[in-house]
Amino acid sequence: MPAHHDEVPATSTQPDKAKRKDLSIVWRNLLMVLVGVVVFAIVSTVVLYGPITYGDEIPNFGIILMMTVPVIAGVAFRVGLDAWLDKE
Repeated sequence: MPAHHDEVPATSTQPDKAKRKDLSIVWRNLLMVLVGVVVFAIVSTVVLYGPITYGDEIPNFGIILMMTVPVIAGVAFRVGLDAWLDKE
């Protein structure tokens, strides 16, 4: 006896594709700079709190920290933003 298979309706319900968010390169760069400035303000406040309140000498690692952490945070934010906006 031949195998009997049921007919499946031809209409299928496909979920709508997620809409990609479009941001121009200019806005992405501005967001990266904005995050860098915010992180710079936070880090500089933390690093300079002791020297300002107690009159201590500013250590070199504090200056280096204030210059590097915002750049790292801005670039990491940009990479994450690009990955989130460009995911398929």
